[in-house]
Amino acid sequence: MPETQTHTQQEEKKASPDLVALLKEYIATKVELTRLTVIERLTVVTANLITDSFVLIMGILTFLFASFTLALYLGEEFGSYALGFGIVALLYLTLALVMYFIKDKLVEKYLHNFMVKRIFNKKK
Repeated sequence: MPETQTHTQQEEKKASPDLVALLKEYIATKVELTRLTVIERLTVVTANLITDSFVLIMGILTFLFASFTLALYLGEEFGSYALGFGIVALLYLTLALVMYFIKDKLVEKYLHNFMVKRIFNKKK
């Protein structure tokens, strides 16, 4: 029996370095996978931020020039540019008030869900 115990102990000692090496390799692989996953998410978020910013800037400029066009047109129609710009300002004030009163019910929830889906969306 002493030979069997010695043989088993020798196998354990032999297997132990292999197990430690495999465990170290597994941990290193897991760390690398986590690092690459973080890099992928950051690049996706950065790319989305850049393209969305460009679209937002173009949308703002379009909205601004459309507002000027509408104000000048209304000013021409009513014979007073001040009145045209005033009407456009009242229109935006009305829209702002409507947005203020519905933002908690509709807009914030929709935007929150949209952003969460956008950030955590995995495209493979």
